Amino acid sequence: MYTLLLPTSFSIKGIFSAASAATLFLRDRFAAGERKEEWITNRAGSLSFKVHVYQLQSGKWTSGILTRSGTFYGNHRFGSLKQPDEVFSSFRQARRFALKLANQMANLRYAYQ
Repeated sequence: MYTLLLPTSFSIKGIFSAASAATLFLRDRFAAGERKEEWITNRAGSLSFKVHVYQLQSGKWTSGILTRSGTFYGNHRFGSLKQPDEVFSSFRQARRFALKLANQMANLRYAYQ
């Protein structure tokens, strides 16, 4: 009969923390491809903002904001705001930051433009 010695660093907490980290990583990867963002329009209806979240080569996440000006389809002009230098560890953090910024742009800074 053989007995197997378990390493002293073996712990259930370590296994669950590694599994949860892998689960969060996979969830962020799938969420990035499936999510379709909506345009956030200002009060005047002439300027809209859309969140764009993408992954960097390092595995971190960052976000940008696309802009659309004009009131109807044939009149739209598209652009992008300077991309922020912020880098996030998860897709959700980057998206949450970009949504807050886009809402502030639409409702505060460019509300009646």
